[in-house]
Amino acid sequence: MPRRVKQGRPFWAPVAENFRARLASGDSRLRRQIVRYGLWVVGGMFVWSLAVGEYSIPRIIRLHLEHGALLEANRQYTVALADAARIRHMLETDPSYLEYIARTRYRMVRPNEVIYRYRGQ
Repeated sequence: MPRRVKQGRPFWAPVAENFRARLASGDSRLRRQIVRYGLWVVGGMFVWSLAVGEYSIPRIIRLHLEHGALLEANRQYTVALADAARIRHMLETDPSYLEYIARTRYRMVRPNEVIYRYRGQ
């Protein structure tokens, strides 16, 4: 004997059936009103998605500003990298640059060398 399976109906079935029956037998005024409310709901959902959703206008603007900031940071890091490569090359090959660094940054002098500093004018 086959097992009986109870065919359950969703809890909104009476409302949906009543709605369909009202639409089929209702007048055109009711249909126009339902269409109007439906369009308002769809329009509201569209405006809500533009204001708050994943593809919202504020989020797009924020991402655009972040993209510009990242491009600027990339430019600065590229310049710093090029300067570091130039300085490294000069430190490896140019003895006069090494002397300049020793004298200016580390205030080193040669033996028996006297440095005079004039203060102010």
